[in-house]
Amino acid sequence: MLGDRSIIKDKTLSGSMQGASVHNVAHSPMQTTVAEIISFDGVGLHSGRFVRVAIHPAPANTGILFRRIDVTESRQTIAARPDSVRQARLCTRIVNDDGVGLETVEHIMAAFAGLGVDNAIVEIDGGEAPILDGSSLPVVEAINRAGVRLLGSRRRVLVVTAPVSVEHGGGWAKLEPCERLEIDAEIDFDDSAIGRQRFHYRHGAGAFERDLAAARTFCLMRDVAAMQNAGLALGGSLNNAVVVDDGAVLNDGGLRMEREFVRHKILDCLGDLYLLGMTMRGRMTASRPGHAMCAKLIGTLWNSPACFQIIENGATIEHSDGYALPEVAAAAAV
Repeated sequence: MLGDRSIIKDKTLSGSMQGASVHNVAHSPMQTTVAEIISFDGVGLHSGRFVRVAIHPAPANTGILFRRIDVTESRQTIAARPDSVRQARLCTRIVNDDGVGLETVEHIMAAFAGLGVDNAIVEIDGGEAPILDGSSLPVVEAINRAGVRLLGSRRRVLVVTAPVSVEHGGGWAKLEPCERLEIDAEIDFDDSAIGRQRFHYRHGAGAFERDLAAARTFCLMRDVAAMQNAGLALGGSLNNAVVVDDGAVLNDGGLRMEREFVRHKILDCLGDLYLLGMTMRGRMTASRPGHAMCAKLIGTLWNSPACFQIIENGATIEHSDGYALPEVAAAAAV
């Protein structure tokens, strides 16, 4: 179960369903799913193993469910929600109650968040999602080709109502109330190819595709050997990561956009925040963000029920420390 959280339900629900373009429904008050099955494959960044992915449409209130089809059927499902999140090095990791885990889901989750996909079942035949080109762009393009379908239930939104903050690894992150989802992040690396960068992302129609989707993961050349000796980045290459060395970008063609490095960090934050199980309305401000910090921030918020409310779009917000899960939310909690 999702646990005791304040959910305010709008009484007006639409029973209609229709196919529509991604841009038309990303910010609709109604829930969505992909319009058809989406398939792709590739290597895992850290494992180096080839994996196949199929994203299936799902009914309203399913949320995002990952299914490890390479394990016993009764142990396959891993829900993208706060109690599944575990801290991991250099990636996002989710684990179910049977101990079955999945790594590097952040770019797929960012694509879902950025395009407003509320419900999907993601089948994968390995323990790590494919890195593709190091960004969310291939997933975004696949979803755009397939289209998105409106469903007959209103979206749930987590509204931050009071500040929450964490510190980790020399950085910090804070969530606070805001009229919409915003992420303001700064990074600082000693290699001059990256240096200090800051970007303020404001979520809105087309913003994810314009500002974040194509930004690639990155690393310093001097760190590659240490990561691979630790069993990480075994699938990494110049085809799926930006690599910098002594002030130079080693990739042919250089960067895709100005401040690509900090934009990718914000892309990761967006994907990690979507592990709250729904869209968030609030501002995240962060210095030196990373996956472990985001996992800590999600856990801190989720365990601070006085600092947020869950509403269904269109409702008046009123907080209650105790409530019975309405039917529409209970369906997602199973």
